[in-house]
Amino acid sequence: MYYHDPVTDIKHLLLVEDEVLIALSEKMNLEAMGYRVTEVYNGEDAVAFIREEKEKIDLILMDIDLGKGMDGTEAAQHILSKRE
Repeated sequence: MYYHDPVTDIKHLLLVEDEVLIALSEKMNLEAMGYRVTEVYNGEDAVAFIREEKEKIDLILMDIDLGKGMDGTEAAQHILSKRE
């Protein structure tokens, strides 16, 4: 179900940030520290990404204020109802 590379054991982060430039900057910084980062730009996409269960996510970093639509708190509630 999940992609996992046991040889490298690189931690995979889901970054949820509605400001594209901030997201790209944070992604570059995190990748420079050795993390694998997937970014999405709203709460709905974060929930959908987790529901698809295509990749193992070790940690979600999410902005609370995600602009229009679902905020970070609501997205976190949806995610936590699916996964711990």
